[in-house]
Amino acid sequence: MDSNARMFFDENGYYVKHSLFNRDEVAEIRDHFMEMRKEGEKPGDYGGDAKKGDADPLNKFPRFINMQKWDTKTDVWQSDPRLVSTASTLVGDDVNLCQTMLYFKPPGSRGQGLHQDNQYIRQYPIIAAWLALDRCDKANGQMIIVPGSNKLGVLPVQQADMARSFTPGETIIPEEAQEIGIDMEPGDVLFFGGFTIHGSYSNETTDRFRRVFIVHYYAAHLETLPEDPSTSMAGVSR
Repeated sequence: MDSNARMFFDENGYYVKHSLFNRDEVAEIRDHFMEMRKEGEKPGDYGGDAKKGDADPLNKFPRFINMQKWDTKTDVWQSDPRLVSTASTLVGDDVNLCQTMLYFKPPGSRGQGLHQDNQYIRQYPIIAAWLALDRCDKANGQMIIVPGSNKLGVLPVQQADMARSFTPGETIIPEEAQEIGIDMEPGDVLFFGGFTIHGSYSNETTDRFRRVFIVHYYAAHLETLPEDPSTSMAGVSR
């Protein structure tokens, strides 16, 4: 990776590495988790509105978290040298695993309110690696990023519009902030820092998933954010 990538990441809070995984690798990961989802409930599942049952697509395809604790393939994929080395270069430090996640985002499902990962995870620096398993575009709820928000520190939170977001909290976005959508192809990986504002809108399609495999890494040298309920998602109820 050239020095321009690190400079871009430091300036904008994100970086896309195109075609980091090939189509066969992507298909293996995608198919593995689709089969695993068919097995039923897993630890940490996070679905949609329980009152709506199957009418909420997210109840059929709840998000996975920390799969490496019960799935050996996840542990192999989260430690892939391509992810680890890129994350390490961008954050400027060695990295260690924080958590893994798998979002299915089926057709018709809600997005996730714009947020900063450090509003959930209070240690920093952290960096996320967001591996696209499907084409990601505006129609199926691509990732939304606020470039440069990595320089703002951790921001206050508020209740999200649950008609649009399946999670209850969102960042109070500065007025001057500009959102951009990140188009991605299967195998592309989006890296972004813990202060970078990001999220997504609804999957408006009727026949396309927007599946992603996500790894969050801690930098080897960590600090802890001060206790401040106004900047933490812990106090925002569903």
